[in-house]
Amino acid sequence: MAFSPLPAHARGLDPALLTPGSAAWHAASIETRKAWHRRRARERRKLAAREQPGSAQMLALHLEQFLADQPVGCIAGYWPQGMELDPRPALERLSQRGWTLALPVVEEMNKPLAFRRWQAGDTLVHAMFSTEPSPDAPLCDPTVILVPLLAFDRLGQRLGQGGGFYDRTLAVRPGALAIGVAFAAQGCPAEEEETLSLLPVGPYDKPLSVIVTERGCRQFPQES
Repeated sequence: MAFSPLPAHARGLDPALLTPGSAAWHAASIETRKAWHRRRARERRKLAAREQPGSAQMLALHLEQFLADQPVGCIAGYWPQGMELDPRPALERLSQRGWTLALPVVEEMNKPLAFRRWQAGDTLVHAMFSTEPSPDAPLCDPTVILVPLLAFDRLGQRLGQGGGFYDRTLAVRPGALAIGVAFAAQGCPAEEEETLSLLPVGPYDKPLSVIVTERGCRQFPQES
């Protein structure tokens, strides 16, 4: 689900000019530092998408294995935008195992997402921020929500596109199992020598307990 907030340079500071660890970096707002990470993460994601054409199939295998012990219910995926890792092969495999599929719907700005049922072949609508099921598709309450992301760190913190849709959605659906989906290269840091190992987080940013990539499943124990 793509969303591009107002560029940081339009707010007075271009994140491309920042040097991590510098005085300007520490003085910059969280949103400006997030913009720096988003720029880097999009570059890593583009490279991974081009170099690993079989990633969607590997993701499908790992996600199916992870959910093998979960009660079958409704799983909400997403229609990939741009270079996002494609969850559709995974959804097709899970559908064959009895899972009901759904896609997110933006009903109002600054509100949680709704979810409507979907299966391969259904009519889709091109909305402002995403590709969505038809408005007459039934609403549903997913037990599992796949969360696209731009970057993640070793604590399970995620960096999204900046619209806050999933943050608001997960806040009102605490019983749903949220699973982040990304290329392994979107982890922060991407290289061992990088000094930034954690993403900047705000008061509403909550870590994920599970992230699945083309390389496997990573679990991040969270404090209760």
